[in-house]
Amino acid sequence: MATVAEGVDWLHIYFVNGQAPKSWMHRFAITDPPNAGWHHAFVLPGEKRSTIFSPYTLDAYTVPNECGELQGATETRDEFRPDYMRQLMEKKWKQFQGWGHNKDYDTCALIMRRFGWEVPAQIMIGGEEDTRKKGGKEVGTSLLKPVKESSKRGKFLKWFLDGDGSRSVREAMAEFAMTRSNALSYLYMIQKDHGIGYELVGDIATISLPDGCTDPFNAEQSVPKPTVEASDNDDSWLD
Repeated sequence: MATVAEGVDWLHIYFVNGQAPKSWMHRFAITDPPNAGWHHAFVLPGEKRSTIFSPYTLDAYTVPNECGELQGATETRDEFRPDYMRQLMEKKWKQFQGWGHNKDYDTCALIMRRFGWEVPAQIMIGGEEDTRKKGGKEVGTSLLKPVKESSKRGKFLKWFLDGDGSRSVREAMAEFAMTRSNALSYLYMIQKDHGIGYELVGDIATISLPDGCTDPFNAEQSVPKPTVEASDNDDSWLD
């Protein structure tokens, strides 16, 4: 396998449009592929099923590992060019969103994060960046209680703060392997339990710390100043 990033392979895959002949050794799982014949694609390997993603069409297909597409896959002849691929995927992202096409942007964002690339902003039909306010919660007057830094929500909050407080929700989904609903739930709980506000504009969430709070993980900055119990910030119910 030609691994090009953590958990990402780059392969030459043969696609069959429609049903493959019954005489073929392996059953093909994708009946409506991006093209018929050979195609370069990313593969996110799994234990029993893997995801094939075309960077040219931004379509993803989750297939069983024994399918013909994966069993017949080969390493590519040419060297993988990450800079070219990043430019291509960003171009396709803007192009397809500008046309209003429903593509697998979440899988695209996941692969971009695996390479360490930033996820592009969400684009509206017509090509303009989406700046519509989608929601949010007001920041509190003070930090209600500190966030346990080693907890799941602590790591989530720190990641946002490391990005100057603003991150794409899709980027968060990819970074923490969570659903959109879970990402929004984390933002909600951080506000409800700790008084840390957020605003959602387009796909970008921006965190706001209460006045005077520079370290939301420090109990001395909360009012009142509680002790963080071991059970605090337990978000296992989101798994």
